[in-house]
Amino acid sequence: MLFSIDEDAGSRIVGWIMPDNPASTPRVSVLVGGELRKVIPATVLRPLLREQGLHETGICGFVVDDHVVADLAGTIDIELYDETTNIRIYRRRPPTARADQKLFRLETRVVAQAQLNLPLQDLFHMPFTRLERTPEEAVKSILGIAFTPSIFCTGRVFFRTYEPLLRDRGFKCTVLLRDPYEELAEELLVLRWAVKTPNLANSVLSDVYKPLVDSLAKADLAEMADLETWLGTLSPFERSLVANPMARLLTCRGSDDVLETSAVENALDTLSEMDVVGLSGDEDVWWETMRAVLELNLPPLPELAWSRQVGELREQIAQWPSAQDLLAVDERIFSDVTAAVGRVDEDTDEAAQEAVQEGVQESL
Repeated sequence: MLFSIDEDAGSRIVGWIMPDNPASTPRVSVLVGGELRKVIPATVLRPLLREQGLHETGICGFVVDDHVVADLAGTIDIELYDETTNIRIYRRRPPTARADQKLFRLETRVVAQAQLNLPLQDLFHMPFTRLERTPEEAVKSILGIAFTPSIFCTGRVFFRTYEPLLRDRGFKCTVLLRDPYEELAEELLVLRWAVKTPNLANSVLSDVYKPLVDSLAKADLAEMADLETWLGTLSPFERSLVANPMARLLTCRGSDDVLETSAVENALDTLSEMDVVGLSGDEDVWWETMRAVLELNLPPLPELAWSRQVGELREQIAQWPSAQDLLAVDERIFSDVTAAVGRVDEDTDEAAQEAVQEGVQESL
């Protein structure tokens, strides 16, 4: 699905949606105050879409006016969604969206750290989260939005797939790296939970993890330590779903890619090109650096959830040879970044905190 908004002239909003099915007519859900007001079909011919063979009829354009929403010009809280994908394609800029820049945060966690998104979503005109659940073409439309300079995006996606577009469109990029063993501990606990509550798990895990859930459902897990045995029996495909996720997100372009022998160096190169790199556990430093780089008066960092169970399991799996083998590349990346941050911190006082990121990039 591709989309674009041509204009918001107050009394009319004009745009188009090109659906994945070139024979279908797109429909736009119009929400006011968060409630569905009306669903309208596209009625406007966009000749180029038909001439380029992208849509059979070219009827992909739509107009939202006073016939759809009374007093449209005076309606502030209005949003437009593609009905088929439920992707928000437009909202009028709220008063809180004072950031006139573009920010992309690479999410590295299987369970997204949603608390970090909340204050940023309010600061930007068009926020998009959970991009890993959005089709690639739609993500590219989102990153290519031209009707506003204020965009925030985040997702657990393969960074190299979108990096050229991110750079071309002027996005600042950031990532908060997590200890690989802590991430694996949380992932294993979530997989166990998914076995017990598969319906609820669908809201947390993407379909790509279904083979792991199915495999774990067949395993004998009388004790937590039995997870080590299970890790050692994974098929090559199942191993690829849990092995070195940090390196894969930073260096691969898709789930079928194989990590290169130079994955550590490639990942560090990727990180050195990012605008802000932080470490889980030092979120305050990351947040202050974000404040300096974005030149925004960010609100206080939200209180972040921490699980004692994850911490305890992390200490166990760090001793498992099977886990060490699965995370060998990620462990080297995280160790090198931690060392680089440590070297910068030794020479950084409070007054020079905004220079942390530059020092990290030089160290990497």
